[in-house]
Amino acid sequence: MAVIETDVLIIGAGPAGLMAANVMTKRGVDYICLEKKPGRSVLSKALGIQARSLELFEFLGVNKPFLKRGYPGPGAKIHLAGKHPSYVEMYHIKSRYPYLLIIPQDEIEEILENHLNERGGQIFREHEVLDVTQKDNGVYVTAVHHGITKTYFAKYLLACDGAHSKIRKELDVPFIGEDEGITFFTGDVEVPEMKEIHINLHLNDRGAAAFFPYKDGTYRVVGFDRTRQGGPRRKEMKLYELQETLDTILDRSYRVQHPKWLAYFGTAHRQVPNYRVGNVFFVGDAAHVNNPLGGQGMNIGLEDVGNLCWKIDTVLKGYAGNSFLDTYHEERAPVAKEVIRNTTLELKMIHMKGLLGQARNWSGKAALTQGWVQSIFANELSHVHSDYDKTPINRSFRDKSLSRKAIQAGERVPDQILFNEGTTDERLYPLIQRLGYVCLIYIDCYEQDLIDFAYNFAEQANQAFPDMLKVYLVARGGTVITERDELPIIYDVHRDLDKNLGMSKGSTLFIRPDGHVGFHDGSADVRKVMAKLKRYFI
Repeated sequence: MAVIETDVLIIGAGPAGLMAANVMTKRGVDYICLEKKPGRSVLSKALGIQARSLELFEFLGVNKPFLKRGYPGPGAKIHLAGKHPSYVEMYHIKSRYPYLLIIPQDEIEEILENHLNERGGQIFREHEVLDVTQKDNGVYVTAVHHGITKTYFAKYLLACDGAHSKIRKELDVPFIGEDEGITFFTGDVEVPEMKEIHINLHLNDRGAAAFFPYKDGTYRVVGFDRTRQGGPRRKEMKLYELQETLDTILDRSYRVQHPKWLAYFGTAHRQVPNYRVGNVFFVGDAAHVNNPLGGQGMNIGLEDVGNLCWKIDTVLKGYAGNSFLDTYHEERAPVAKEVIRNTTLELKMIHMKGLLGQARNWSGKAALTQGWVQSIFANELSHVHSDYDKTPINRSFRDKSLSRKAIQAGERVPDQILFNEGTTDERLYPLIQRLGYVCLIYIDCYEQDLIDFAYNFAEQANQAFPDMLKVYLVARGGTVITERDELPIIYDVHRDLDKNLGMSKGSTLFIRPDGHVGFHDGSADVRKVMAKLKRYFI
């Protein structure tokens, strides 16, 4: 039997698998994506895209279709105590996307697959994985398609096949954690009496119910009813059961009708001990699961892809060694661990009743009147502060000579306004989207020593890593005339790179394709900066 060979094999075509296929297509990586199901799911499990995921979609060039199809959710109204709800407003998020983009998962998958197909990529559906075998040089996968058995070989495999991952089971990788023991209800329905743009959360001793408004006027409803806990859990829910549950929980009930789907479900928190096992990488729900509070799960999976795929491409192109891929687990596992910890704690708090529940309600209501509390809450939910600066490799690149406000290795780079070539305003993120690796060298103004440093570094970087990164000179303003014109000039007329990123004369900011800092160096020494660039890729 002939073996079908590729560089990367993606198993699963949910949001994470589809995004991985899109990134590989954009970067020109040879890949194959296999999916067991015959078509996309019609169920809208996840329903919101956080700000950081939208930024990653912008790097992929697919953000605009999402913005067109979804709508910016401004925040949540939380009914805790008293007649008036508390608010959590999302405008506090420090991003160009200060909101939760409300859009159901089936549409998310549709947009990603359409974008993939338009660029020549495709998903091979109705392929069921039978067996996985690891070798030193790659992974063999046996799959069956319409009764025909096929064997695939890839240098790397991305397990994007969900919480019940076949890849994880075949490799006997533990999924550490536990079920949370609560039965939730969920569904998409019409609620004629409700006219809301905010998420509405009702919480009391009888249970919890949240309404998430869609752009078409329907609502996702999700929650738990204390009177329906225990006993065997059914998957299917009837409309009358949902109505009875809402009548039980809410002080003022709302009539629900015309369900698209209804279901009961349980939750768990679990995580694999290492996201990398040989040449297999676990992504999204195959690597970690948590309860749905805060709309975190799908977004963490998308961000896993945003961290991993450019690293695989970097290794395949020969710029980095195989050990470079270990940083995927080092950077991403702590993010999911924190989300699991937070959502588990939130569920325990929501499940409180009696005096503890009353204390939670009044203290929560008091806290949410504070703008700084809302800001912390919104930014945590958005994942814009999911930095990697505490990993060993990024801590080793920390430059203590930089100012306290300077952005450091592993931190996310916020988008900035640039005056590019002295002719037009442009943002930083589109540069990253077009170029991948971007390096900014702050020369401040015309200073020959710094210009010589920038050109020497660009030459040596291109010799060591041909065609990998693009170097830009950054000046505050004025006339910058050089004998050569290979390096484009950005004028920091808005002082964004100075004020927001802490760049100053002689500093070199190396930005990764996912918009995080590779390193920020203030020495203006070619030998030191080149040594960091080479060490970065291990």
